[in-house]
Amino acid sequence: MSMKVLLYSGSWNLVKQSGVGQALLHQQAMLASKGVATTRVWENDASVIHVNTVFPDTLWAVRKARRKGMLVVRYAHSTMEDFKQSFVFSNVFAPAFRRWIRFLYQQGDVVVTPTPYAKRLLESYGVTRPIIVLSNGVDTTRFFPSGEKRKVFRKRFGLANDELVVISVGHFIERKGILDFLALA
Repeated sequence: MSMKVLLYSGSWNLVKQSGVGQALLHQQAMLASKGVATTRVWENDASVIHVNTVFPDTLWAVRKARRKGMLVVRYAHSTMEDFKQSFVFSNVFAPAFRRWIRFLYQQGDVVVTPTPYAKRLLESYGVTRPIIVLSNGVDTTRFFPSGEKRKVFRKRFGLANDELVVISVGHFIERKGILDFLALA
């Protein structure tokens, strides 16, 4: 019997446009590229569940997966440090959020996080499950250097060929580094 992975997509409408939603789609594409079957609906033949979100519905999903004998992969996209400065009063709720995500991440057979920094944070929270660092990655078939696109971009924005240009992609909020970006610019 070959392996099938359930990519749990509860609360999909809340995350589909976010980095977490894009990560789920990236996981689906990468698993498919390795010949691993995936599904986003509950099927009896799935042997692993990947859980990317930290919403309350994931408690139900993990418990159901455990009853079915599935292995649980928890993705640690969120940390308390990322949560801070993300909305009004987020700093007040940050300690409770830290306890919540520690509880959720402890439910995984393994926890996957994108950076060594995030791994150290999770360990400092007391997460004792095995933590694997695995970059979210970049789709190099979509994002790659292109001399032609470079020329079009420079012409469109009136930039000289030798002019230094710094570009960043992300939300214009402090926790995503907008203040550092502006200071650097």
